[in-house]
Amino acid sequence: MSIRVLQYRSDIAPDQVQLRVVNGSEERIVVRAAALRGSGWTPALRWSDDDPAEIGAGVVVDLPARLTTADCGSTTRLSGLLRLADGTTRSVRAVDEHGTLRGLHAADCFRERAARTASLAVAAFRPHGRTAEVDLAVIGGAAAAAGIEIERVLPTPLLSPAGGTELWTIGRRFTASGRLALRTVPTRCDLHAIAEDKVGTVLPVQLRLADGARGTVPVRAPKAIKDAVLAWVVRACGDD
Repeated sequence: MSIRVLQYRSDIAPDQVQLRVVNGSEERIVVRAAALRGSGWTPALRWSDDDPAEIGAGVVVDLPARLTTADCGSTTRLSGLLRLADGTTRSVRAVDEHGTLRGLHAADCFRERAARTASLAVAAFRPHGRTAEVDLAVIGGAAAAAGIEIERVLPTPLLSPAGGTELWTIGRRFTASGRLALRTVPTRCDLHAIAEDKVGTVLPVQLRLADGARGTVPVRAPKAIKDAVLAWVVRACGDD
C-alpha cells in the first residue's frame, strides 16, 4: 500500500490536495484516517471521516486533505500513515511524484514573505456593459517601506484583459497601501464552463520583492464580488 499526492483543478479553490491511497495488496482494507508526515505542513495533512473508505484489492481511492500551515523552515521527508477500521495503523510509502506539495509549499512560503510587505485583495468590481473594472487593493504591511512590485496579473477562466493582450502588465512598485484597476472582458462565453467554474475569480498576481525574489500569489474575490462577476459574464456573453 502507498499514498500518492495529487491536486485537481477543483482542489485549488478549497486549498486541498488528494491523498490517493493505492491498495496494492490482495485484501480489502477499510480506512478511517490517512495522514502525511514530514510534508512540511503543520498540523500534518490529514483525511478522516465518520464514513470510512473501503478500498478493495488493487483499487485506488482519492481522499481530500485540507492544506494547513506551511512550515517554511522545515525539510520534507514524506511518509504516510493509515488508520484502519479495526483500530490498527499502517505506515506506508508516500510519493509526491509530480512535486505538487513542493510547489504548494514554496508558493505558501513566498506568500508569507510577501505579506510582511503587503497583502492583496479584490476590493471592487464595476461592470460597464461588455467590459468591467476589477479593483486590486494593496494593503501595506509592517515592512511596506521595503516596497513590493506588482509585475503582472494573469487571466482567469472568466476574466481577461480588455485590450486583447494575454495578461495585465503592471510594473508598478508600492511602498504603501494603494489600489489599481484592471479593465477586463469575459475570457470565454461557454455558459456550461461558467457554471462549473471554480477559479475564475482567483487572480494570479506575479510579485517581485525588495530582495528580487519572485512568485505568484492567488488573490480570491469575496463572495459578493464573485457573484457579481458571474452575473456580469452571463449578461455580457448574452449580448454577443
